[in-house]
Amino acid sequence: MKRLLIVDDELAIVEALQDILSVEGYDIVTAFNGAEGLHRMADAKPDLVLLDLMMPVMDGREMLRRMREDAGLRGIPVVVMSAGRISDEERRSSARFLAKPFELDVLLDTIAELLVEPQPHA
Repeated sequence: MKRLLIVDDELAIVEALQDILSVEGYDIVTAFNGAEGLHRMADAKPDLVLLDLMMPVMDGREMLRRMREDAGLRGIPVVVMSAGRISDEERRSSARFLAKPFELDVLLDTIAELLVEPQPHA
């Protein structure tokens, strides 16, 4: 069973994604800011991260930057989900970008696609 880490500060979004993705057969771990997300990654060892950009404590941009600097984390695919704008640099450093609100089918297809693609080794 593939494990997904959802990192988003909006409880309603986290709960909805957790419910939907659990039904789809994924094991779900959650965090509500980037610092918590990085901490959870050590224990959870997710296969993919769903990451919001705008969060308190540590935003998604900083979490993504730290992931890409860490040899043990840089190979984990990331789907950035945000209502905000994303820079070209961020677009290059993340596996995919989905603008909120996104279609559920698009999210599910993106996750499935990233989990079967061979990922670069750290």
